[in-house]
Amino acid sequence: MKFDQFVRLARQSSIAELHIESHEGNVFVFRALTQDGEENVLEDSHGQPLRPHSLSDARERLIKAGGLEELPLYLVQQVPYDEMIGLEADQEAHKTPMTLHSGV
Repeated sequence: MKFDQFVRLARQSSIAELHIESHEGNVFVFRALTQDGEENVLEDSHGQPLRPHSLSDARERLIKAGGLEELPLYLVQQVPYDEMIGLEADQEAHKTPMTLHSGV
């Protein structure tokens, strides 16, 4: 989903929540969950995934878009600990609520 389309849908309350996913190597990706249960990685105008350089960069992009203050926002981080110590990896993720101006 293109970022502009996401902003339009979010302002119409068609987006249930937005995840800022933190991956290994300081890679961040936006994932929007629609009210219909669809999950979409947000893309730039060229169809490439938006990859903010940091959590601050992600927040700044959302603040500049405007009108997203009420959108449920979460930082999502994978937990690699079990796999690192030889236990079964269950792909557990930590989902931490946040806001555009405070929180994580």
